[in-house]
Amino acid sequence: MKRLVVCLSVLIVCTLWFTPANSFAQTAPATSEQSLQELVKEVRQLRAALQRMSATAYKGQVMLERLKLHQEQVTRIQRELRDTRDQLSDLRSQEQKVREMLKGVDSDVSTGVASEKERVSFKAEYRAINQRRQQAMMRESELATELQTERAKLNEINDKLNVLLEREL
Repeated sequence: MKRLVVCLSVLIVCTLWFTPANSFAQTAPATSEQSLQELVKEVRQLRAALQRMSATAYKGQVMLERLKLHQEQVTRIQRELRDTRDQLSDLRSQEQKVREMLKGVDSDVSTGVASEKERVSFKAEYRAINQRRQQAMMRESELATELQTERAKLNEINDKLNVLLEREL
């Protein structure tokens, strides 16, 4: 019996001694491999998210630059429209003054106080002012249309930028 115990002990020791160490650690590499795969998957997801964020940031920057450009155009057109309206107002008042002066010259010519040359001169000046006024009115109309178009573009870019921001937040 003693001999049996010794033999069994030797058998157990030899079995443990000659059995490879990795056969006992089969579960550890599997979890290690699984953890590594999970880390690789997470890194890929982070990379994809970073690329999306980078693309979104680029789109946002482009939209902001377009927004600035259109805002500058709107400001320029507003200033030009204001100047044109001021010029138009001045031309209308000049036209009114020349019209009144022409009436006075007409009566002076009929009474013989003023010459026909003065009347012709005032009529030419009146026509020139009238022509400049009409050109200013056309320019005002063009600028008003252009301003409306640029404002619509500006609002469209604002809306796109808001959608982009809401989607990312």
